[in-house]
Amino acid sequence: MYKVAILLTRPMAESIFAEEDLADLRRFAAINDPRNLPEVLTADKMLELIRGADACITCWGTPPLTPAMLAAAPNLKLVAHAAGSIRNLIPPELWQTGCRVTSNAPVIAEDVAQTVLALTLTSLSRLWENAAATRAGKWLGGEANVHATRRLNGLKIGLIGFSSVCREVIRLFKFFDCDIRVWDPYVCPAEMRRWNVTWMELDALLAACDVVSLHAPANPDCRHLLNSRNLPLLKDGALLINTARGLLIDEPALIRELQTGRIQACIDVTDPEPPAADHPFRSLPNVVLTSHVAGGHTLNGRKRLGANAIVQTHNCLVKGLLSFEIRPEMLEHMA
Repeated sequence: MYKVAILLTRPMAESIFAEEDLADLRRFAAINDPRNLPEVLTADKMLELIRGADACITCWGTPPLTPAMLAAAPNLKLVAHAAGSIRNLIPPELWQTGCRVTSNAPVIAEDVAQTVLALTLTSLSRLWENAAATRAGKWLGGEANVHATRRLNGLKIGLIGFSSVCREVIRLFKFFDCDIRVWDPYVCPAEMRRWNVTWMELDALLAACDVVSLHAPANPDCRHLLNSRNLPLLKDGALLINTARGLLIDEPALIRELQTGRIQACIDVTDPEPPAADHPFRSLPNVVLTSHVAGGHTLNGRKRLGANAIVQTHNCLVKGLLSFEIRPEMLEHMA
């Protein structure tokens, strides 16, 4: 029987694991009891739990793995990360051991894409403003023509970064017969044609699209992709959505554009987080600011994270198969 170390806090384990999924895990592996996990996981506790393990499951709240932990688990074959980004979890030394790595980024991508769709539909329908008006005692029905609304069907959608989230967004928005444009300097335009979308240079995309959604990674070369030079290219009435990373946008430059009132923005991520109490994103009427909740935080979706980590662990240990395997050369272009 294999040994699988569950390297989570107890609240996180309770959040992502269903009892039936843990029962499946116990059928092929000895595990540490999630009920005995600490409220806060320390490196010392991780070192104790990972000793002699064949695989480990990590998530939000798991401290970075260390060379000492790898030395304590010389037969470690898999790190199954039940969250998304592994950027701050995996030490460089791990890649020399033959241990494989996977994450739940594709699962979380579904949540993020649904959030992007929800933000798009509610913003185009001006539901935020209408709800604020009714709370203020007004009743501005459609016949009042106060809030000019738009339907999603047929609009030009610009997606920045051909990530797993971007691909899920494409799947959802295709139902609305949208004209989808994508910019990603590392993706071949031929691949875009396979997805039946149009590759477009960034400046042209910003100028052409009714909705622009960011899906690029938080890498140095992506810092301030949108800035004082290209944000003015956004067409009047455009909707800008950022559910990726705050550093992708030069916030002072975006604030200046928003203050003109000519565009809308839905912002789920900022740089830094949280934004200051007096940050303009909190008060501008044409901004919807949410607190980094786009992906992985749905009550029913959380259990999928745990179940998928267990499935990947089983497939890797028992069959040698692994979905969404992460290799070191991929990190440069990942969140």
